[in-house]
Amino acid sequence: MGKDINTERLLERVNRISHRIVRLNEQFDERAFHRIKSLSKIEISVLSLLCENPQIIMRDISEQLQVSKSTMTGVVDKLEGLGFLQRVINKRDRRSYALEVTKEGKLAQKEHLKWEREAYLQFIEAMHACDVPESYFDQTEKILEYFENYCAL
Repeated sequence: MGKDINTERLLERVNRISHRIVRLNEQFDERAFHRIKSLSKIEISVLSLLCENPQIIMRDISEQLQVSKSTMTGVVDKLEGLGFLQRVINKRDRRSYALEVTKEGKLAQKEHLKWEREAYLQFIEAMHACDVPESYFDQTEKILEYFENYCAL
């Protein structure tokens, strides 16, 4: 019985921490990051993948992000509507489209990288202020690796 109570306590704690992370992730200076403020995590991920791998095709992006073809189409439509990317005739296969990041899309990606850096530096600063050792990351990575390998949602 004690184990069940402990499991429930841990469940509540993980839930609280998860929601706090989400809330903190949404807090940023909208003026400094105006291009990315309305983007979802998937949309930012697609833009990042395209910036890192300009030759990547939609099918590979959707497989890598584990999203459906219809979700991917909606994401591309939104990013195209915002002027962050454009569909162009694929040079290797004229029957299909390739995705090209626009100048505005590259600026949005640059903004995203700046936001990440600032957020992570604040996280590191908080770790130092709270005397959290770097070994915390080793433990966290072990948990995430276990979760990735053995737990399916």
